[in-house]
Amino acid sequence: MKKGDIFIIIFVLFMSVISVFKMRTMWQSDSAYDYVNININGDEYKRVVLGKPQTVVINREGKYNEIEIKANGVVMRDANCDNKDCLQQGEVNLDNINSRIMTGWIICLPNNVSIELVNGVKN
Repeated sequence: MKKGDIFIIIFVLFMSVISVFKMRTMWQSDSAYDYVNININGDEYKRVVLGKPQTVVINREGKYNEIEIKANGVVMRDANCDNKDCLQQGEVNLDNINSRIMTGWIICLPNNVSIELVNGVKN
């Protein structure tokens, strides 16, 4: 074996190892990037990564919305809007996101609040 052949073999092995680690990192980051995007008047108010349950309360200009973020989804728990349609839209989660009429969205029109569940594998 020549010196050049050994160099080529080592280079190919090195690139293979780097490719495996890169693919593994990309795969993990997709599944770890599920998040909830909360908008007020069309502007991003808060982005919350799924995983740790928490409650986000929006209280501004007499308009109130309480949003519960769960391990794999989101639901509007309370709102002081007149029609309460946003409460009737139910929970959006990673299991039902594609089967809902409004897909990953919950919208409170009177309070100008919109919530979007974004799946990490979404393009």
